[in-house]
Amino acid sequence: MDSSRKDEAIRMDIDIEQELAGKNPARVAPQVRKQIRIQQLRVRSHLIMALVAAGIVSLHLFPGWVPLWMAVCALIVFPISLLCLYGDGRLLKYQQQKLTLIEEILKSRGKQ
Repeated sequence: MDSSRKDEAIRMDIDIEQELAGKNPARVAPQVRKQIRIQQLRVRSHLIMALVAAGIVSLHLFPGWVPLWMAVCALIVFPISLLCLYGDGRLLKYQQQKLTLIEEILKSRGKQ
């Protein structure tokens, strides 16, 4: 799958006019940027948690390195981290697309 098809598959339909109804896009843009920064941190933390959990499980394969209870807890945390990573990743893509649409609106209003 080439990158253009992947972008089309990920692209979500955003009704920006409905979301910005009664709001000033110049005031909404900084809030969306802040939300994007927060989502980036969340995605990064979920990725780290998934990698740590996978590392703990793999270290349990060496006898005596990691107790069984830690490996079991890591096995529980791993799929949860992956689901959170997927969900927050989708939300991050949505917020980024929303910001690009808001910036396009601001540019078009600036040209008028």
